[in-house]
Amino acid sequence: GFPGALPKRPLFPDPLNLFPSEMFRSGLVFATLAVLATTAGAFTSPMLSLPRTARNAAVTPLSLRMEESSVVESARRFAAGLALSGLLVMPSIMPTEPAVAANSQEQFKVLQGAASTQDSGSRRTITRGTVLDGGDFSGQNLKGVSFQQSLCRQCNFANSKLKGASFFDGDLSGANMEGADVSNANFEMACMKEANLKNAVVNNAYILATTKLDGIVIDGADFTDTFLRKDQQRYLCKRAKGTNPKTGIETRESLMCDQVKDL
Repeated sequence: GFPGALPKRPLFPDPLNLFPSEMFRSGLVFATLAVLATTAGAFTSPMLSLPRTARNAAVTPLSLRMEESSVVESARRFAAGLALSGLLVMPSIMPTEPAVAANSQEQFKVLQGAASTQDSGSRRTITRGTVLDGGDFSGQNLKGVSFQQSLCRQCNFANSKLKGASFFDGDLSGANMEGADVSNANFEMACMKEANLKNAVVNNAYILATTKLDGIVIDGADFTDTFLRKDQQRYLCKRAKGTNPKTGIETRESLMCDQVKDL
């Protein structure tokens, strides 16, 4: 519909939809019965304890009156026990609200864990196998973060510190890494189609033949000590230009383009 339009809702909601959980409905019925039993016990006790008529009292043996008192006491205990059981069971079967991000930015928060290609036994931040499309990570310290198998299409990593991060088998299509430090980062099997690495520091990064570099922007990027397959090196050298503002290294020099034939 139109932006800001409220969803249509029925005038009277379906009672079953108020309690979608079958276990919750069962617990609600159980608690209701417990309350009814308590109420019945409260009303039954004085009724059973009322004095009989003079004629009946004369013929009622003592043993029968004692039996009535025992029945009343048992009813009270049963009702109290049933009510207590209902109170104890209800909290465990009450439905809980799922954890939902308060806003769109919280969806892109990463969790603590121990998983990274560069992991050396210390705890690392991980966001493995997560959909992070369009997330804004610009200017953040994300050293050692594992984005393995995550969808980071159109993500913004501009000027972020991503040294030792892992994008193994991740999708970085159209991601913005301008000015970022991705030294020692793992891009094995990553899709970097049309990613922007302008002025990025890509020293000693892990780029293999399985890394897709189609349409990548590398103006001013520094690829010093990053091993590339010959066809990848040739492809990047055809697109290389500029000088990295942080390291002062020319992009073509960092790619050793002077050693590439048939450019």
